[in-house]
Amino acid sequence: MCILVDILDLVSAADRIGIIAFAISGVAVGLRAKLDLYGLAALGLVTAIGGGVIRDAVIGDTPRVFENTDYLLFAIATTAAAIGAAILGWHAPGPVLKVADAIGTGAFAPTGALLAYDAGLDWPAAVILAILTATGGGVVRDVMVREVPWVLRRGLNASASALGGLLTFALAEDPAFALLVGFVMTTAITAVGHTDRVRLPVYNRDR
Repeated sequence: MCILVDILDLVSAADRIGIIAFAISGVAVGLRAKLDLYGLAALGLVTAIGGGVIRDAVIGDTPRVFENTDYLLFAIATTAAAIGAAILGWHAPGPVLKVADAIGTGAFAPTGALLAYDAGLDWPAAVILAILTATGGGVVRDVMVREVPWVLRRGLNASASALGGLLTFALAEDPAFALLVGFVMTTAITAVGHTDRVRLPVYNRDR
């Protein structure tokens, strides 16, 4: 029972970090797409909570954003702060978007793996849940601005989430250590992907 409580507490803490980071990235993408205030707010909120909602729905849980009021408050407050910064002259520089995306991915991926472990699922489920949690909000974000999702064309977010989730699951008997290691690995690989120095092969068929 102690491990159960520890896992759920850790997931809640990591969720909050991911929500804050992805809310910033959502607004940043919205600014780049020249959305209005409503569009910026919608993109910030959907990006912040989308991955967690998908994760919880897949494992049959009520989405935690509906049970923990502060999840939505974190998302709203961060989105509002990012929009306020834009009004004061912030134009969503690339580095801010990339850092926020890397941190959000790193925070969310281990939560999927830990919840898979807590539910008694095996490692393939942990990897899938890690990817869905970490990339779900970003995919919805990119689709809303009519872009091919970053995770499908350039970044290493999905690969990083899979590796971080797998490592988190392997170490899950010590949830706190597993979360830390998974966060560091996922964030680091995602950040490397954002430099464009390391990319997965692209298949170009001659027509």
